[in-house]
Amino acid sequence: MKVFLTGASGFIGRFLAGKLVEDGHTVIAAVRSTSDISLIPEGCRLVTVDIMSEKELLPYLSDIDVIFHVAGAVKACSSQEFDQINAGTTAAIVNAAEKSCPQALFIYMSSQAAAGPSGTKPITSYGRSKLLGEQVVTGFPRFIIVRPPAALGQGDKPMQSLYLWAKRGISGVIGSGKTKFCIISVHDLCDLAALLVDCPDAEGKILQPSWPELISWDSFHSAMEKATGKKILKIRVPDLAVHMAGVIAEITARITGLCPMVDREKARELTAVSWLNLQHEVEEITGWKPKLSPEETIARAMGSLKKQRS
Repeated sequence: MKVFLTGASGFIGRFLAGKLVEDGHTVIAAVRSTSDISLIPEGCRLVTVDIMSEKELLPYLSDIDVIFHVAGAVKACSSQEFDQINAGTTAAIVNAAEKSCPQALFIYMSSQAAAGPSGTKPITSYGRSKLLGEQVVTGFPRFIIVRPPAALGQGDKPMQSLYLWAKRGISGVIGSGKTKFCIISVHDLCDLAALLVDCPDAEGKILQPSWPELISWDSFHSAMEKATGKKILKIRVPDLAVHMAGVIAEITARITGLCPMVDREKARELTAVSWLNLQHEVEEITGWKPKLSPEETIARAMGSLKKQRS
C-alpha cells in the first residue's frame, strides 16, 4: 500500500518505517528541515513538509492508502504547546486527508497517558493533548487509535540514563517498588501497527497494546540485573522525593527557559498505582499478542546500549 508516515525520524517512527518497508509498502516519510534523517531506514521516500500546514500536506496525501501519524511531543514548556503540537498537527493532517484521500485509513499513535492510570481521564497535559488528538481523528471516516504504554528498545533516549546507571551498578526504584505499570517492546508495537494496515475489525477502535501482565519497579530492576549479569544496588526513591523533583524541575525550567522532562504532572503519573492492562481486548480484536517479554525487551535495549558505547 501507499503509506504516509509522520515521525519517521523518532524512536517509534523509525522502527515502524523499517517494518512497513520490509512488508513491501511504499512509505512516504514526512520530515522537518531540521530532522535527523540518519536513522530512517533506506527505502523510504523522504519529503520535507510542515505537518502543521494543511496546504503543504495536500499534495503529499494524494492517493494515499494509509496514514500513520506517529509524530508528537513528549516534552513541552506548557499545556498550550502540547496542544499545538499533538492536537494541532493531527487536525491539520485530518483536514488535508479529508480533501486528498478521504478513503484512506488513519492510524493515530496516541498514548496510554490519554486514558490516564485508571483509564477514565488523563492526569497530565501531555495525556490531555493526545486525547484531543484522538477526538480529532474520530471525525475521519476510517480510523484506528493505538494507545501504547512506555515503548522500550534500542535508542530509547529517555531510558538511556537509567540503563547506564544500572550498568554501573546502581538503580533507582520508585516508592515501595510494588507499583505496577504496562510496558511494550518497540518491535512488538511496530509489528502490531503494521498488522493494522489490513485489519478491518480494528477500524473505529481504540487499542491499548502491552505485555499482557503488569510489571513492578522491583521486577524491572530484576530484569536489568539479569541483562547485566550482576547485582545492582537498589535505591528506593520515595514518592515524596519524586514529587519534589518535579517541583524543582519546574522552578529550574523557569530560570533556564528549558522544558523539564519531569514536572509535577509527570511525577503524579510516575507514582500512580492503578494502571490498566487491556492487552486482552487487543488480542480479541486483532488476534495479535506480543512476542518479547519485559526481560527480553530490557536485555535488548541494554545490549544495544553496550554496542553503541563500545
